[in-house]
Amino acid sequence: MTRASDRAYAAIKDLIQRGAIPPGDLIDETETARRLGISRTPVREALLRLQTESFVEIGRGKGIRVLPLSSAALREMYQVISGLEVTAVSLIVRRGPSSGELDGLRAALSAMDAAIAAGDVGAWGEADETFHRELMRLSGNRKLHEVGCQMRDFVLRAHRVALRLQTPEYRAASTRSHSGLIAVLLGGDAEAAAQRHQHQRLRGEEALIGVVDRFQIASL
Repeated sequence: MTRASDRAYAAIKDLIQRGAIPPGDLIDETETARRLGISRTPVREALLRLQTESFVEIGRGKGIRVLPLSSAALREMYQVISGLEVTAVSLIVRRGPSSGELDGLRAALSAMDAAIAAGDVGAWGEADETFHRELMRLSGNRKLHEVGCQMRDFVLRAHRVALRLQTPEYRAASTRSHSGLIAVLLGGDAEAAAQRHQHQRLRGEEALIGVVDRFQIASL
């Protein structure tokens, strides 16, 4: 893939993840190429890659459509991500990290606290996203980190929608749970840490996907 197609891929995916191109909308290759200042060929390459990752569907004679994500599909993806995170937590504890190795998690947690104080839901969501990706990186398992980040990329748009539907109380409780996890990672008991995180992920699943169901959002 050329550098131009890499840039097109990142730009189009970002538009989809931010909801700037809503699910079900069509993407115009020519207009996208014009906006990015490149030819149609790298845009086409980027869209083919996004199709393999299920972000878009290229239909013969029907245009290029951004694929929606149902709440049921979101729940399934969330459960897979949870499984990866629980494994990551276990691996981190078994490795016995130093306190300094968890500074990336602490920085994300501080950003979450600051976002709550400012009432900035978007900033809280970005800090939360950073925390979870850093958690998978700290596992030391490069494949787990790679696959986990790919899956988080895929559900990011839907996750942002779900977070905006949540209450300030939810975000405060979630931040406290993140803080508690940092202490657990240094505790040395991998099984207890994994069980604790599994329970937290189950609560998070019900809170996030549950609110989507309550608002009867058919697709995200």
